[in-house]
Amino acid sequence: MSRPPSRGHDARVCVTIPCPAKVNLFLRVLAREDTGYHQIETLFQAVGLYDRIRARAGDPGVALHVAPGETAAGVGDLVSELQGADDNTVMRAARAFFAATRIAPAVSVVLTKSIPAGTGLGGASTDAAGTLVALNALHGQPLEPGRLLEIGGAIGADVPFFCTGSPTALAWGRGDRLLSRPPPPAATLAVIIPEGRIATAEAYREISRNMTLPAPPTRLRGLAKDGWEGIAALQGNDFEPGAFARFPVLAQVRTLLEEEGAVIARMTGSGSAIFGVFTDPGRARRAARRAETTPGVVAALTAPTLATMPRAGRKSAPGM
Repeated sequence: MSRPPSRGHDARVCVTIPCPAKVNLFLRVLAREDTGYHQIETLFQAVGLYDRIRARAGDPGVALHVAPGETAAGVGDLVSELQGADDNTVMRAARAFFAATRIAPAVSVVLTKSIPAGTGLGGASTDAAGTLVALNALHGQPLEPGRLLEIGGAIGADVPFFCTGSPTALAWGRGDRLLSRPPPPAATLAVIIPEGRIATAEAYREISRNMTLPAPPTRLRGLAKDGWEGIAALQGNDFEPGAFARFPVLAQVRTLLEEEGAVIARMTGSGSAIFGVFTDPGRARRAARRAETTPGVVAALTAPTLATMPRAGRKSAPGM
């Protein structure tokens, strides 16, 4: 039976949270479960490229409006496929929140979309996590942080990372076993968005066909070192061979970023974005400008690594 919203649910209050992108500083596939899911080993790093969730009290039910945010020209339409959809990660997160709390849903949610889809930057996952955090704040924090992680894990493999409040974390299993790590020194990423996009499910099918699983885990001793040197020694992404064979421009761009001095240059997630980590922001901008002229590249962005994760903010909001 539904219960009325808690005292924290005030029609005059709007909760807003920036939802950052992520990159995988390394990503390895270790095993395939009988269920079809894969076990991974990865190091997540949050990046200062944001979607945004705003939530406030509304009519009964969950109303979602999707608006375009500021992003680079050429990344395509980020809004139309989500507007009016009932099975995107924001709606799934909202339904899961209200099911877990037994609160009668009556909210209006605005998703401002800037993170390109199908790129491995975690846009759908960070939106789900932002929705859980925003709704929890709007309703007076009825769920403990651990419960948010549990709910997030049922929505998507990367969602728990964005619920941890940590900008850097090791992850195992399906991505839901997490160990927060001290963030590496501040750096700037050049993030290159290719024309071709890669569906996550297809990328994992490719892994199952072409990798011998289970694979041994990696010794992570390099993470004990200060700076980017230890992480750079561990860099790798098991999805790159299949993605590079399908889209040769990805390998070309990665080589370009290495030539420009990136301490790490890799594909993130299952693709298709390529990122380079630069300790000099000027070199990151120069690398992005050069990569943007490469045929098959639609956009090149720069963004900082994050040392802290954004928090939900509450304020009076007479209108959305």
